[in-house]
Amino acid sequence: MIIRTIPTHEDIESGRLAGQTVIVIDVLRASTTIAAAFDAGFSTVITVETEQEALSLKSENTILAGERHCEKRKGFDYNNSPTEICKKRHDGESLILMTTNGTKTIKKAELADHVLIGSFLNASSCAKKALAFSCDITICCAGTRGEFALEDGLAAGYMIHLLKKRTDPVHVCDFSEMLEASYLQLANQLPERLLTTTTGRRLVSKNYIDDIQFAGRLNRLNIVPFVKENRILPSVSS
Repeated sequence: MIIRTIPTHEDIESGRLAGQTVIVIDVLRASTTIAAAFDAGFSTVITVETEQEALSLKSENTILAGERHCEKRKGFDYNNSPTEICKKRHDGESLILMTTNGTKTIKKAELADHVLIGSFLNASSCAKKALAFSCDITICCAGTRGEFALEDGLAAGYMIHLLKKRTDPVHVCDFSEMLEASYLQLANQLPERLLTTTTGRRLVSKNYIDDIQFAGRLNRLNIVPFVKENRILPSVSS
């Protein structure tokens, strides 16, 4: 098995993902928000790239969440905020989600055989689910504004560490090895370390500290969101 990691959504070459399992990671905040949404009872998540597309899908049974550069959009019910979404139950509703980086990453990963949404919240379950497909694994970090995001890399490093322990033989690219080493060095500083990343500082300035702390919690959920027919559905890892 081969495990590789892509640093930002802009580095993804969609045509190279066929036959692979992809794990999309956007810790702050899209992948964390998606996992939290299913924990709050949403039945499906539909990712969109524009405000117009999101608003066109508004209906009695849908909730709109989204942001551009951390700011909630006009006409949306929530920011891209896991803690906001978790404040009430949304049993059976659909979440329409638009974000700056995460939804673009998911869209570019769609040519893979399997696309999972990973975060610190569900890292162990996500790694286990990915291995069950017996394919090479590519971890796609969303990044932030075209640059690598440390929080995504740390979550990827943690999953790489879990994957290496659970399967053999495995070939891991050099970038993945570096991310695993970074996670192991900083593991005892989570979730506080996330407050000081580039994205973390940006969210702190917008008073989203609760979201950052929430996003740094390890293995709180066994929900593994997966992409199917242009929407995201929940599965539960046993």
